[in-house]
Amino acid sequence: MLSPEEPELGAPADYKGHHPTEHPSQWGWHADFGTPARIGGWLSVICLVLMVTATHYNGAGTVALLTFAGLIVVGLLWDIQRRRTSWRQ
Repeated sequence: MLSPEEPELGAPADYKGHHPTEHPSQWGWHADFGTPARIGGWLSVICLVLMVTATHYNGAGTVALLTFAGLIVVGLLWDIQRRRTSWRQ
């Protein structure tokens, strides 16, 4: 019994000649925004905590603001710990 031909799902042959395979690390992108992202994270936490001082009809807004601020703080602290111990690996 003959098996059906598998479809060609890759790029056409002439495409590969004009578009070489590149990896993002070859042109400088390493998936890290660095210091601006960390500063933006701490500024976001400050803004969220300051928003708690606004008038709320019930505590749901306060809970949501503090929850998101807490999640951002946990992420920032995890990033600090990860950067501190990365050289040991």
